[in-house]
Amino acid sequence: MTRMLSLGARIGAVLVALLLVGGCERAADRLKQEIAATQNPWPKSSALHDPADRMLRRLIVDERYLTRIKQAGSKDKAAVAGAQLALDGIGRLPRPMLERRAQLLAAMLRGMPVEKCALIARATTASDIAQVGRTLFNELEKRPSQDIDFWFEMSYQASLAELEQRPATPATEQQIAQATEALLASMADESTRARAMAVLPQMDTAPAADVCWASLMLLDAASSTVPEPHRGTLAWLMAQQ
Repeated sequence: MTRMLSLGARIGAVLVALLLVGGCERAADRLKQEIAATQNPWPKSSALHDPADRMLRRLIVDERYLTRIKQAGSKDKAAVAGAQLALDGIGRLPRPMLERRAQLLAAMLRGMPVEKCALIARATTASDIAQVGRTLFNELEKRPSQDIDFWFEMSYQASLAELEQRPATPATEQQIAQATEALLASMADESTRARAMAVLPQMDTAPAADVCWASLMLLDAASSTVPEPHRGTLAWLMAQQ
């Protein structure tokens, strides 16, 4: 269940195929910057163009990042490797950033038809996210500029956190149990709790409306409806693979 919400960090699948620069030693930083500028997947008219450009320019000059991408061996595998890098790093991010991520994801899912919301909620791998990425980015493009900037900054920080192997701060079993209790307590009535208990274990097969409802319920809990520190624990759980 928690893996469905790792899409926030996986935008590398859209951006990183262009970065397989090869083994040419004379590929200087300026050339890398030119590649980043010309290979931005969004037109200049898109609200996503400039934030994506800034992220690409920062990543492409990091030799650790390029090494990771080159080792993939092909453009398709490089796309997955770039997405996986950010995905692996998302759990290393601080709790406030993960809570903000949950809030933004909830806003984007609410803008989608139920079927698309459920499709994205069920996605668990970088390859899955690459296939539904267009829907996600269409919603992101409608968001205020501060939301868009946050999304790309989050992805960059997740990639950097993984490259640097920043220490993660995992939740303890006691914290998880307490957060679960807080989540149940936040539900309005017994029928809501019963619905959650019925849907959450069956996310792969439950009706789309139920899957979307459960996803939004969890995202809201991780960003607003559950008090701290349990909110941060839930946001961290949703960022785990």
